[in-house]
Amino acid sequence: MKVAIPLLFAIVLGACQPVPSVDPANGLVRSSPEWRGQRFAQNRCSDCHSVGYGETSPRPDAPSFSAIAASPGLDAAKLAQWLRDHRNYPDEMYFEIPAEHIDDLAAYMLTLRRGEPDAE
Repeated sequence: MKVAIPLLFAIVLGACQPVPSVDPANGLVRSSPEWRGQRFAQNRCSDCHSVGYGETSPRPDAPSFSAIAASPGLDAAKLAQWLRDHRNYPDEMYFEIPAEHIDDLAAYMLTLRRGEPDAE
């Protein structure tokens, strides 16, 4: 009986651990970098770019985020660096991404990859 009490306590305590809340609209864990990045993209980027998978951008000259994410050899570090380097933006893209959102946005954009063998 003495062994059963600590075991029971461990089981009950384990059941009390918080379970990550998943956003039913997108399947992303709330407060994760990907979820924060999607929220930023929807609020700040969707006027010009498609920010969801397989959508068409509102502006024909603005690439979709899923097309960007499918670029060969692109990883989170390269994408984040490109987003940080504002000289890479086209002239018509008069926009600055606040530094605190760059890693989240890159993490979200890479969730839009589909069918790539090395896509994470």
